[in-house]
Amino acid sequence: MECRHKNVSSKKVKKEIFDMTFEAKTSICNKCGAYLRDSEYEKKYMHWLEEIYKERRDKFQAQCHFSKNLIKCAELYLVDYPGILPTVFFRALATIYFNVIDINENKSAQLESLLNPEILDSFTNDKNKKKVTIQFKPKMMIELMAISEFLEMSSSAVVEEVVIKLMTMITSHDQKLKEFWENEIRGYLDMFLKAA
Repeated sequence: MECRHKNVSSKKVKKEIFDMTFEAKTSICNKCGAYLRDSEYEKKYMHWLEEIYKERRDKFQAQCHFSKNLIKCAELYLVDYPGILPTVFFRALATIYFNVIDINENKSAQLESLLNPEILDSFTNDKNKKKVTIQFKPKMMIELMAISEFLEMSSSAVVEEVVIKLMTMITSHDQKLKEFWENEIRGYLDMFLKAA
């Protein structure tokens, strides 16, 4: 039977992240032990993360390895966006993927069905790779860490996979994939890059 969390008390709880510990009071169900984090707890937690972000930006980075060909394709795409670095572009792709595609089962399935396996393989299996450091804001990094834990992959591997999928879409000549790109993604990317 599911607990309705009617018998609660306020207790100090600890949350481990980035080899650091966040402590704050929150409601805990005395029956099942669930942490009932309210908006005040979440506000304190995000403030704590923002403070860490100011001092230790390295904690909010993904160390990715992309093929030099993929990086070159990204640089060609960015010709229309002077001053935007490929790392900002890759961050935008990851953010858009998780906030537009991944949350929509139909879009996610459609993208998977349209990806060109040859281009995907060329970006994935190319041995000529370069290390790329991608900086994320705290909220996005926490989301990435949760996804990574669920998929049992590193955050970097998750970002690499997502960027490779979207770069495959961007560089493909397939008409259906181009239409998907134009109708579902491009507007978000343009908005993100213009604001960067």
